[in-house]
Amino acid sequence: MRRLTVLATLLALIPALACAAPQPPPPPPLPDGPMLNVIYLVPTDFGPLPAYRERLGRILLELRDFYNRELARNGSPARLRMPIDPATGLVALEEVRGSRALAGYPYEGGWRAALPEVQAYLEANPRPDRSDRTLIIIPTDKDNPQVPFYGLGKYCFALDYEGFDYKDCGQRTPAGEKFKPWYGGMAHELGHGLGLPHNHATRTQARLFGTALMGAGNRTLGFSPTFLTPGDCAFLESCPACRVFDPRPLRKAGDAFVPEFRRWQGTVRVSGRLPEGCSVRRVVAAYDKDKFGGVNDNYDAESFVVPLSPDGRLDFAFPMDEIHPGRTDDAQIQLRLIHDDGTVEIYRHTLGEE
Repeated sequence: MRRLTVLATLLALIPALACAAPQPPPPPPLPDGPMLNVIYLVPTDFGPLPAYRERLGRILLELRDFYNRELARNGSPARLRMPIDPATGLVALEEVRGSRALAGYPYEGGWRAALPEVQAYLEANPRPDRSDRTLIIIPTDKDNPQVPFYGLGKYCFALDYEGFDYKDCGQRTPAGEKFKPWYGGMAHELGHGLGLPHNHATRTQARLFGTALMGAGNRTLGFSPTFLTPGDCAFLESCPACRVFDPRPLRKAGDAFVPEFRRWQGTVRVSGRLPEGCSVRRVVAAYDKDKFGGVNDNYDAESFVVPLSPDGRLDFAFPMDEIHPGRTDDAQIQLRLIHDDGTVEIYRHTLGEE
């Protein structure tokens, strides 16, 4: 009987002990600042689809949190901001009625019809918390998802289909397999709209973190380890929908910056000095194993954040043991100067042309 009494007492204490256990601190609040515009563009003959605000609101909240976890993991104070519906706690979408039928927004060239309509809506509905970055989602027939689905400067496109629901994330089911590319693809194209180029995991990153979102992560997010690279986070720090600092007036490096690219002790070394007063905040170098000029030819480009000295000098050697083999003997070195306001200057050099 005594043992039963002691056991009953311990069982009664379990809820109290659980409540008393140390709890992780709550995440810090998102900093104030301009937010991503999230537009749901409805064709005249199709949509809106059932429960789209709840379904997409949850999906976008998960994407926001993915970006922000990765920014925090990389030690960045920047955070991606999206509008939140106070009634649901989910990301809020703005519905815009298009002027064309679904067929009027095809994958090839459909942005030419969609973009002016969205721009007109944004101009007619100004808000102090708007950024210059916009995600446009177009509902489509689940059997014919041929609407714009790509990044386009400060805009990016994704789609909605009936049944597109976060509950299928990570599920090895027909619904989960269908969900995978459109969810990962939305995250990937959003990256382009926020200013991210393609890049590839280094050898160490691939071993520790999986697949880079801006490489092949559009096929892995939510299903296997996927991450943002330090280079991605360097770009996001200056994106208006993410940054936590006031940008300086833009002053480009232009022709006053002449970087030197040279082979050096089995690697490639990049050096130079930024002109005084230049508004560059970060520098990212990429090693692309393709000649420049093709479409989407930089998926295999490993990127690295280049240290800058206080006087604007840079001197960086690519760690070749982190570079994966390429498809060609040539490689293009890309050096991107990221300014406070998100402007990017690109300098390129193809090895083999020396």
